[in-house]
Amino acid sequence: MTSSGLADAAKETVSANLPIRRLSASSSNFDIVSTYRKLLESDPELTKPVAAIESLIALLNTVPSTTVYETLDTVKAHSVRLAASVENPVPLTAGTDLFLQYLVSSLKQQEGSFDAVRQHLLRNGRLFAQRAIAARNGVAEAGWRFVREGTCVLTHGASRSVTGLLERAAKSLNGKFKVVYVRDQTRVEESDSVVKELRQMGIPVAEIPEAAVAHVMGLLRQVNMVIVGAEAVTQNGGIISRIGTYQIAQLASRVKIPFYVAAETHKFARKFPLDQRDLGFKQQVLDFSTDARSKRPADAVDYTPPNLISNLITENGVHLPGYVFEQLLSIYGSLNG
Repeated sequence: MTSSGLADAAKETVSANLPIRRLSASSSNFDIVSTYRKLLESDPELTKPVAAIESLIALLNTVPSTTVYETLDTVKAHSVRLAASVENPVPLTAGTDLFLQYLVSSLKQQEGSFDAVRQHLLRNGRLFAQRAIAARNGVAEAGWRFVREGTCVLTHGASRSVTGLLERAAKSLNGKFKVVYVRDQTRVEESDSVVKELRQMGIPVAEIPEAAVAHVMGLLRQVNMVIVGAEAVTQNGGIISRIGTYQIAQLASRVKIPFYVAAETHKFARKFPLDQRDLGFKQQVLDFSTDARSKRPADAVDYTPPNLISNLITENGVHLPGYVFEQLLSIYGSLNG
């Protein structure tokens, strides 16, 4: 789903049988954090930006008729509250920022009629999620041809966009390519699940620990390309993704292996980090302890700069990292125009 598609989703008229998520509590009692988490738990196909948008749509169902400014203040306050509830707010902020911009634009077009905008959003709310799934399929269609017969793809994490791309390639190539899957030692069940799913597609998969990536790519020369997903794509074309992505990208660059990122455009975020220390949020990666029970953080991420990324594979096609800035400028410029 393109970023403009997210805005268009709220403008289209859809059939009345689409389900509407309704909540009866007042906005002051509305729990945006709980709503967001329940949406992600109940629908594994939802991405974080779309779940954030759906949470705000549910919020609007609790807001009584009021002024435009009060409405916007309510949405802003709940967006801030939601961002503060997670360690890495960038993915969901991509969604809340876009929704807020769309809401401002819609209220202007409706000459301040909040009720009209609210009812339209409630009728069409599920279209956001449906388009997110469609976007993932679009990523697969745009990127599967990179995987040629006899090639070997290295990946890690549990990106649904990457899995969908590989599934699409498997259908066209009858599984005549291989995958090296980098296991995450902090997420054993997730790694097992991804490997099982890929093998059920008929794809031969070799599992390696994170420490073996340089050996496999640099010494064995067994990898032809790297394809990873992203939690968010930053304004300069870099990505925030599962920790370990940055070092894989560095290794790929060193041995001149293409490094592709499969990501839907609604993950594009208006954030411009300068380096690893400029993510805008804190995470506890180093935990010096003498306690034997101390564990490595499971949700840590890192930042991969655009100079290490060969191409972004989106539902709009394959683009260089600079495409992100152009897309965000186009969308936010039109919404603010």
